[in-house]
Amino acid sequence: PTGVWKASAARPVRMPTVAELYQGGISGSGTLINNDPNLQPERSWTGELSAERTLDKGLLRLTAFGERTSDALYSQTNVLVTPNVTNVQNVDRIETKGLEVAYNAGDVVLAGLDLQSSVTWTDSEITRNDKFPASVGKWQPRIPRWRATGVATYRASDTLAYTLAARYSGRQFSTLDNSDPNGFAYQGASKYFTVDARVSWKPAKQWSLALGVDNLNNYQYWNFHPYSQRTWVLEARYDL
Repeated sequence: PTGVWKASAARPVRMPTVAELYQGGISGSGTLINNDPNLQPERSWTGELSAERTLDKGLLRLTAFGERTSDALYSQTNVLVTPNVTNVQNVDRIETKGLEVAYNAGDVVLAGLDLQSSVTWTDSEITRNDKFPASVGKWQPRIPRWRATGVATYRASDTLAYTLAARYSGRQFSTLDNSDPNGFAYQGASKYFTVDARVSWKPAKQWSLALGVDNLNNYQYWNFHPYSQRTWVLEARYDL
């Protein structure tokens, strides 16, 4: 077994779009409302440290990551003004940290069986938001505490392969103050666990056929709108 350490850092900057700056409405008196041409760009410092170890069968990786975001761009209600204004605003600071473990291997247990897997833990908190204090200490929207994936592929021959995949995501929120505890509804973001399956066959050099089923366990979950439930897919491809 051999090991390697990797480190990286980045400085992402996202400018507000024209719609975020100027899209608004007209009040009864003809005054333009619900827009902020003085929005600041969203700026982050991100970094990660990874340790990788090559095993007899596969690669094991552990990654620690963190991010501090200033002036994040979110739609929220400014409670410091009267009447309150709801539009895209700058959230002062969001801090995120987490760990991920991943294991990828080939010929696991028996020849032809490949595995890809990962588990991620994340802690993402709004630490300052002067315009909407109720959100301070709350969870960043659409960031689950736990996520996990696993994909197993068995290559029965050079022309035939079977794949089984599973995905899990924990509870999420869609609002900055986490006032939407039920994610299984319109505009919500719910937890989910889905299983997909696929059979691939290559009968000739240029032809390939596949039959698959997404969300095999027919899990009902939401991300603003309901996701598709059990779905069958048939694919035929010819390569020139």
